[in-house]
Amino acid sequence: MSPDLINRPAVLSSLREAFDAYEAALLRHDIAFLDACFNDDAATVRYGVSEHGYGIDAIRRYRATAVPVHPGRRLRRVVIQTFGDDFGSACCEFTAPDTAMIGRQTQTWVRIDGRWLIVAAHVSLIDPSAVSAQ
Repeated sequence: MSPDLINRPAVLSSLREAFDAYEAALLRHDIAFLDACFNDDAATVRYGVSEHGYGIDAIRRYRATAVPVHPGRRLRRVVIQTFGDDFGSACCEFTAPDTAMIGRQTQTWVRIDGRWLIVAAHVSLIDPSAVSAQ
C-alpha cells in the first residue's frame, strides 16, 4: 500500500466519528446502536472480558444480557489508524471506578456500503502492575 493512503485526514476523521459514536452508545447502554455497529455476518468476532462471540448472533445475545459499563468509564491512549478509504483499527485503554484493572479495547473497522462497521473486536482487562512502563 502506498504511504499516502495511510491515515488520510478525511478517512481518519470519519472513523474517529464512528468510534466516538460507539463509545457514547456504550456509555448510555444503547444496545440497538451497539449491535448496529457490528457487521451483520457470521464471521464477525468479538472477544470480551468473559466471553467469546463468534458471529453476529452470539454478539447480539451477549449484548442483550450484558451489564452496562460504568458511567465513569474513561478512555486513554486512543490510537486510530486507517489504510485506504475503507479499513481501519481503533485501539484504546480505559479505566472505570468499579475496577482497579486497566481495560484494553481493539476494534477492526471496515466501511461497507458507506458505513463503518466493526468486523472484529477484543476487550480485556489487565492488572496495572503487569503493564510495562513505556
